[in-house]
Amino acid sequence: MASGNREAAVNGRMKVVDRAVDAVRQAASMGHEARLFKTRASDAVEDRLHTAKRTITRGMHDFEDLRDSAVHRVRRAPLLTVALAMGAGILLGAVVGWIRGRARGSKDAWRVVSG
Repeated sequence: MASGNREAAVNGRMKVVDRAVDAVRQAASMGHEARLFKTRASDAVEDRLHTAKRTITRGMHDFEDLRDSAVHRVRRAPLLTVALAMGAGILLGAVVGWIRGRARGSKDAWRVVSG
């Protein structure tokens, strides 16, 4: 009977050892996966940051080109440029006024119908 208890104790210890070894292996695997995820996330952030910087730089160059083109046009034909700017301002003001008038009109019409 004593040898039966000893074998049960040995088998019980082996099960505990096996479980502990499995737990250590799983922890190591999870640590490895966490490092891989961290590396992938870091690479993705770095790629997006590089893309954003490149886009901003390209936009700044495009804006400088547009500014230089506008300065060139103003120097070539100043009166025409001022007239076009004034016409665009008047047209934009008329469109905004028309939209605001329609918006107020629809609100007032709603008050008449519901009230």
